[in-house]
Amino acid sequence: MGKRAMVFIDGNNLYFGLKKNIGNYNLNYEKFINKLALDYDLLRAYFYTAEFRREDDEKIHESQQKFITYLQEVPNMQVVTARVERRGDTLVEKGVDVQLAVDLVRFGAKLNYEVAIIVSGDGDYSPAVEAVKDMGLNVVNAFFPDEVSSYLRHVCDRFVQLDYDYLKNCLFASTTTTFVRNGVESRDPIDVEKEYNDSH
Repeated sequence: MGKRAMVFIDGNNLYFGLKKNIGNYNLNYEKFINKLALDYDLLRAYFYTAEFRREDDEKIHESQQKFITYLQEVPNMQVVTARVERRGDTLVEKGVDVQLAVDLVRFGAKLNYEVAIIVSGDGDYSPAVEAVKDMGLNVVNAFFPDEVSSYLRHVCDRFVQLDYDYLKNCLFASTTTTFVRNGVESRDPIDVEKEYNDSH
């Protein structure tokens, strides 16, 4: 049995990283978190996102609710929601990074995990990582190499490079229904690879 691990996913950060680097943000989260924690005993994964209200944007709200429903069906996954605030014509996430950092330190202080795996490129998490390391715990950073803060990458004990080769078996083809329920894929992974290669 490996060390006990928890995965902390900065949802918005990952979404834009996938969109920019892979061109497909339809991740099979069950496969993804299990791959990240392959060498460990996965206790739980936390997905942090800001929840849009219907009055902010009805279309985004409905799409996000479908996505959250899908995530809630992923074994060992827990969704943690923060808020969206309007600034003029712009909608801004508030509290996601703070909530992730607080949970990272809080669960670490309780020794709920031995290894934390942070899926984000945001350097603002670095002080929380240092606090957790001071408790004698290990922290792994998994993200796209061109999108990650060098400070975060180097303060963590280990870096896992996310790229197409790492993720290709964890992707739904983007032409399938946006959010696939119960992890059922309607196309072969070879189609995903062809789609990726055709777009690059």
